[in-house]
Amino acid sequence: MIMDFRALCIFCCVLLLAAACAPKRPPVERPPGVVWEDFWSRTPSYQEDQPFFIRGSVNYSTSREQRRVQAVIWGFAGYPVRMDLSAGFGQTVSMWLEDKFRWEAYNPGENTRYVHHDGSRGATLLGFPTPMDLRQTSLVLLGDFQHLIPGRYNRVESRDNMWKYYFDNSNVTSVLLDQQGNLQWVAGDGWQVEFKGYEQENGLFYFSRLDMQLSGDREAVIRIQAVDMERDWDEKQMSLELPDDTRTIFLH
Repeated sequence: MIMDFRALCIFCCVLLLAAACAPKRPPVERPPGVVWEDFWSRTPSYQEDQPFFIRGSVNYSTSREQRRVQAVIWGFAGYPVRMDLSAGFGQTVSMWLEDKFRWEAYNPGENTRYVHHDGSRGATLLGFPTPMDLRQTSLVLLGDFQHLIPGRYNRVESRDNMWKYYFDNSNVTSVLLDQQGNLQWVAGDGWQVEFKGYEQENGLFYFSRLDMQLSGDREAVIRIQAVDMERDWDEKQMSLELPDDTRTIFLH
């Protein structure tokens, strides 16, 4: 009996040693071109007249402060796009309208309208930093990256068993895809957006959370609570009606 026990112990040790010495399997790596095609094949491209509605929240934070606002975004994939931001007990703090020509935001508490030709820069100057304009943000939240990420990359490199693609002459400088073509993050000059919570609902595919690392120590987290592509917006719903005594400031 003692000999049998010793033999069993020796046999187990041999198995463990063999497993330790066995050659390790390299991680499976698909060609970057195939991974890229997988990503684009799953990326929708909405027609310009496609209506949409998005409800969510945005948390802005720095090393010194943090604030949270509720956001309702609606409009059409090809403009115009409207957004209302509210805080506290549903009090509206800012109302935005973006079309092909300009971005404008009305702050009821100041009775002031701010205007800029670039939605990303205008929002950042107003204290809502973002690397994307309102339309780009809306489409990205809906899973459409056609208007943000270039269709062709200039070079690619392996990164942690994933592929990192680089672009020239673009606001987006790189993206990271896993081996299945799933988007991990998008980066530009001084910013990076990480995508989490891939959702499938009523034929829609979108990310329910975006983590933005912005210039300096600024961060923003967008959480999506509801998406609807069946709305029918009229001209009045897409307008920004302001009081007659509204002050207008053109941002530089």
